[in-house]
Amino acid sequence: MTGRLTRKYLFALGHYGHMGGAERQAFHLIRYLRERRDARIAVLGWYGTEGPLAEALREWGCELFTFPYQGMAPKASKAWNLFQLARFIKSSIRPDYILPFVAVHSKPICQIWRLTGARYAWWNQQDEGRGLFGTGAERRALLNAAHITSNSWAGSEFLAQTYRIPKERILTYNNGTELPDTDRLQPTWRKQLGISSGTPLVSMVANITPYKDHATLLQAWRVVLQSWSGEMRPAPVLALVGHQKVATQVARLKVLAFDMGLGTSVRFIGSIDTVKELMCESDLVVHSSLKEGCPNAVCEAMALGKPVVATDIPGTRQALDESTWRDCLAAPKDAEALAQRILTMLKNPDMSADLGARNRQRIKQHFSIEGMCAFFLSLLEQDAAPANSRHA
Repeated sequence: MTGRLTRKYLFALGHYGHMGGAERQAFHLIRYLRERRDARIAVLGWYGTEGPLAEALREWGCELFTFPYQGMAPKASKAWNLFQLARFIKSSIRPDYILPFVAVHSKPICQIWRLTGARYAWWNQQDEGRGLFGTGAERRALLNAAHITSNSWAGSEFLAQTYRIPKERILTYNNGTELPDTDRLQPTWRKQLGISSGTPLVSMVANITPYKDHATLLQAWRVVLQSWSGEMRPAPVLALVGHQKVATQVARLKVLAFDMGLGTSVRFIGSIDTVKELMCESDLVVHSSLKEGCPNAVCEAMALGKPVVATDIPGTRQALDESTWRDCLAAPKDAEALAQRILTMLKNPDMSADLGARNRQRIKQHFSIEGMCAFFLSLLEQDAAPANSRHA
């Protein structure tokens, strides 16, 4: 049997050019396995081996591999491509465990992992069901996994309902979230934005995609500005941070902001490397979304001790403590309610500070990296497939 210190873990991450939420969770586990188990780590991507994620992985001694998986190929071509993928993993990587981190990567891995000589592979659902179509092939892949896991209530519910998977087979966990030392974060963003220390700063950190609801937030922001008259402080500023993936969607939002006369009270910042610094300088973090799992951006804001106002969807309910839902959540597409939640926080700094402190404590207790990694390790150590099936 393979010794504990020589076990090899293959993380199937799809690409190396982007460090998103799922990639950060994978990286937490990689670091944990390297530090605590001196494990051998391999990473598999579909496109090239360069990018920000690749650089970080190499620093931790990971072997990087690439294979041209063709997820959108015709059925016959895809079957051959999957067989080649299994053969590549078996001959070139030879892992004991295969760990995809999102559903679109779990699907091919869970179809072929028993042909690779590995002893284990899971299906890890890190979103609320994107890129899945409810097909029989997807259900068979799910049932072929050693474990089915999801980092959100929404993801677990989607799998149970869509594929008729018994709920007890789906193991739900909370993402691990780093607790930063806020005293070490350098305040630079107010200066960059040209706003004073007395100007309320609200931020939303989310890629501009159809799954988010920036439009409702802009409508709510107009209500916030209209209700701000008579306040002694300057009018608040809203900073929208995130990759602007669809140019036409970004353009529509900018036109909407212009038509509503929001002017310089709204700043479209795009992608930045100093998200924590911006959120730390913010008086409030807001998250307007129509559908998603447990939002990493919300958890990261909570870890910084920030109050959060968000759309009332299962993912944000999972992140926030139940006692705060009434004050912090607004129904989807209800701009008026969202505006009132924002105004309440901005006009009651003591209440905001108390909620922020409670948010940080919740992350510490229920969303720790240590807790998430311990959950994962408890699954891996069960060795779902017999040891003599490895590298057959």
